[in-house]
This record gives sequence, C-alpha cells and structure tokens, in this order.
Amino acid sequence: MPEEKDIVAENMEKRRSTRGKHRGPGLFTKLLIALGPIVALIIFSFSSLFTVDTINVEGNSYFTDDEIINMAHATAGRNIIYHPEKSSIKKYLKKSPYIEDVSVHRKLPSTIVIRVKEREQVGAIVYGNEYLIIDKNGVLLRKTETKPKVTILKGITVSSIQLGEKVKASDEDIFNNALKLINAMDDGNLYFVEIDMGELFVKAYVYDTLVCTGTTKEMLSAIKKERLQQIIETLFSRNIKRGTIAISDDGYASFTPDV
Repeated sequence: MPEEKDIVAENMEKRRSTRGKHRGPGLFTKLLIALGPIVALIIFSFSSLFTVDTINVEGNSYFTDDEIINMAHATAGRNIIYHPEKSSIKKYLKKSPYIEDVSVHRKLPSTIVIRVKEREQVGAIVYGNEYLIIDKNGVLLRKTETKPKVTILKGITVSSIQLGEKVKASDEDIFNNALKLINAMDDGNLYFVEIDMGELFVKAYVYDTLVCTGTTKEMLSAIKKERLQQIIETLFSRNIKRGTIAISDDGYASFTPDV
C-alpha cells in the first residue's frame, strides 16, 4: 500500500508540474501587452518631434506671411497634435475684413499651414474727404483719406457703413450697377480710373481725358461683346488719349475726339 500511495502522489505532482508549464499569461499581463504600444505611442506624441517649428501661409497677396502670422497670434513651440490652436487662429484672422475665409491644417511632424482667401480691393467710393475701399461685392474693407490706386466710384450716396459688411447706399440700384461695371471691367480685362454713376447715364474714364458714356446696360453689353475694348485698343494704337466714346443702345460705340 505505501508503494501505491507513492505512485499516486508522484502522478499528482506531475500533473501540477504540467499545468504550471502550459499556463498562459494572466489578464493583467495581457492588458499590459495590448496597451503597451498605445501607451508608447501616446508618450511619443508628446516628444519634441511634434513641436511646431514652422508656420506656412498660403493664398495671401494683400498681407505678407509675417502679417498673417502676427494677426493670427500663431506661435511656434506648441504641440502640433494636442494644441494646434486651429480655432483661435481662424477667429483672429476673420476679424480682418480683408479675410474672407481661413483654413488651418497640420503637416506632420511640426508644420502648421494657414491658408487664407482674401477679399480683393477693386473700388473706392468717394465719402466726403475719405474713400471707402470695397471688394467686388461692395464689402467695406477699410477707410482712407489717401486716394487709392483702384477705380474711384462717384455718384453713390452712402447711407451706412460697417467694416466687413456691404456698404449701404441710398439708391441700391445705382450702387449695384456700379458693382456690375466693376466686375465686368475685371472680367473684360479693362480698367477705368473712375466711374461716375448718374441716374440715367454712366461716365467711365479710361484716362482723365478719355471717357466712355452710356447707360449701365449699354456699357455692360459693349464690354461683354468686347466692342469697347476694341475701340480703346484702336485709339491706343493711334496714340489718341483724349475724347469721348459714346455707347449706343445697340451696343456699338462711336468716338468723338476732344480738340
């Protein structure tokens, strides 16, 4: 009997030894193995490799890169993953009437890219002793006492103004017609130094001494069909810079020299 007991005890010991050898890692160990790479990645994301050291600006022409960066309060030294400050950059830049839209994105590992869409100044409304600088939609960009190098708009009575908003005029039809002419001028590769808006007729000056006259509708038609551009090019080729180009109701133009 003692011999049989020894055999049983020996078999039980072997089973315990075998179970110990084949037992897998515990739950805690498994969690550590699974979470280890994630924890390492998080720790790595806080490293200096992901610290902003470059800020690029795209789409700007009116403002310089440095001006955009300063206006945005954008600074290097932040963590690009957790603190890119995208919303604050947009908020600061959109305070400027010249900035129509802003997008900010990250370029890993350490670059912030600010892309802006600027409003282009195309005209200036005479406003007492000042000029109201506007874009193609009539949005007020700024006021200045210095005569700007854009098309000067006369004959528009302004009723109210606010930076970043469309200028309000007493006669909205006249103002909208002026905007149509400004946009047609740009699309038709034409430039007027001044446009004097009347109730019926418009005077658009190529030079102070060379003026085009007609209704808004006639002027727009002549520009769209490039008839006005053709007569102006003909005059330039002959070195004629004085006189009146009259646009008729059929869209054609005639020239009367100023002698």
